[in-house]
Amino acid sequence: MSGVRDLVYRSRLYQLSLRGRFPHGLAYYPENLWPGDLARANELFRGRFDLAGELVEVGASPPWTGVSASDSWQAELQGFAWLRHFQAAGGEAATRAARSLAGSWLTHNADYDPFIWRSDILARRLISWCVHADILFKNAELTYRSDLLRSMARQARHLARVAEKAPNGIQAVTAATGLAFIGLCLPESRNWTDKGLVLLTDQIGRQLLSDGGHISRNPQVLHHVLQDLILLKRTMMNIGEPPPEPLINAIDRMTPTLRMLRHGDGGLGLFNGATEGTAADIEQTIRRSGIRGKPNLSAPKAGFERLQGGNTALIADFGGPAPEPGVGFAGLLSFEMSHRRERVVVNGGAARPPSQEWERALASTAAHSTLTIADTNAVGVPDAGRRRRRRLEAEALRTESADATWLDMMHTGYQERYGVVHRRRLYLDRDGRDLRGEDRLEVADRRKPNHVPFAVRFHLHPDASAVLAQGGNAALIRLKSGRGWRFRVAGADLKLEDSVYLGAGSPRRSQQVVASGDLDSTDITVQWALTLIDGSDS
Repeated sequence: MSGVRDLVYRSRLYQLSLRGRFPHGLAYYPENLWPGDLARANELFRGRFDLAGELVEVGASPPWTGVSASDSWQAELQGFAWLRHFQAAGGEAATRAARSLAGSWLTHNADYDPFIWRSDILARRLISWCVHADILFKNAELTYRSDLLRSMARQARHLARVAEKAPNGIQAVTAATGLAFIGLCLPESRNWTDKGLVLLTDQIGRQLLSDGGHISRNPQVLHHVLQDLILLKRTMMNIGEPPPEPLINAIDRMTPTLRMLRHGDGGLGLFNGATEGTAADIEQTIRRSGIRGKPNLSAPKAGFERLQGGNTALIADFGGPAPEPGVGFAGLLSFEMSHRRERVVVNGGAARPPSQEWERALASTAAHSTLTIADTNAVGVPDAGRRRRRRLEAEALRTESADATWLDMMHTGYQERYGVVHRRRLYLDRDGRDLRGEDRLEVADRRKPNHVPFAVRFHLHPDASAVLAQGGNAALIRLKSGRGWRFRVAGADLKLEDSVYLGAGSPRRSQQVVASGDLDSTDITVQWALTLIDGSDS
């Protein structure tokens, strides 16, 4: 069906239907809420486009043709959000470079292309051109200015027709937001805003959970969606139009949950395909939201819990009330821990640009700081080349006192195959100096195989190094700052193994502490503890 639509959109008749009265300028010049980076601008001046985790050098040639790069790189290029770096640089050279690239885009992309005109990419491009209108339009040469405005109007007309057909997920939110936004910025286009807001309200109802989490359970997706909603809200307020209540309520709910999913370094937890992100951008998003207060500690619909003690933060993923089998990442009951601005226990992260091989590896249970059985996945990722749907339950119970917080979690992802239920209890004291855990495998079906290996994995950040101590019964973990943690375990054998960390999208070597043993016909309990050992400096 999409092939037929593409034939129609390419046709001369359809392209003629996109013609109409074109604006002579913007009705409103929106505020740029997300400042750029001067160093990134200098790279762009040299023809080095570092987008979506991939660096492509195009030199003096336009980047629109003849470039071999991933779809994610191409999508970010075509979205023009990188114009913010030119705007951060300012000056005549940055203005000339930005206008030269926009003008060459018009030359190379005058005709419909199913990727370049994909609803979410097109919407991002229109948002970027409006937000950075200062460097694109003001005092620009008349022919270039008219051509760019005419193209914006044509693209907006197409977006108005296809936004409701955008794929589910963040693409649908971007398309709806872009349509509402361009209607605010182009004159006499209120009908686009009205339609975009209807679509956006529908997507908020579909994708945003009641606790402020996103249905993807990916902290980075949550951040990107929140950025777009904040931009739309601020633009409407600056114009003097009241934002719709669903938009306001969504921002109110999402901001504390985004805070919840941050570590002490300001970056995001590595769950369900997220990378750390940029701490300054995340902080700017939170500030621009206008929502003050502390992080959420519990997001039961999204499946996250946060334990905070002193300078220690722990984020746990229990999968939510009914995690969907057959999709997503398999990190049930995994957790990450940071102390001050340093990450200690982490998950694997996500590759940028994405690749199937890395995605399969990093989505596995073994790539998370949780328990695995026989290196198989608890849920969600293909095992041995096939995807199985398993009955699954997962839950968490939080208990707080003046001195500590306990978190009891469980999942049944291994019950069908191995006949056991995994229960994990976490304890963090008020000062954040003492983290204790208990991983318990309860036998639910004695007919299932035993003498199968299990491993409780604690992946460490690359800036943390570990050595075995006390005859192999403990490990000492030293951080880059010089602070240290002592890891102890009972009920399993302790060893150190190599690991890999993709918190920023590229692989870095790291270590993991592994407590291992074998299943038998009885319940198994592994107790462990992480204790800060640097005296009073917590």
